[in-house]
Amino acid sequence: MMDGTDRVEFPNVEVLAHNEQIVLCRVAGRVVTIPAGRLLPGSTARRQGDVGTVVLTREVAKTFALL
Repeated sequence: MMDGTDRVEFPNVEVLAHNEQIVLCRVAGRVVTIPAGRLLPGSTARRQGDVGTVVLTREVAKTFALL
């Protein structure tokens, strides 16, 4: 089980496109492609047109240079 220190929430994320494997989104002004399976519970932006929160592990956020 991961504690809250391993999770990072990004608010106001806009999903530009998605499929079963990836979510293309604008996070903090950057366009990134995140594997759909890496979105953690609490993520509300998952499908094209969604604007909401994306929750990732700190490791994944660093991989995509979001931290």
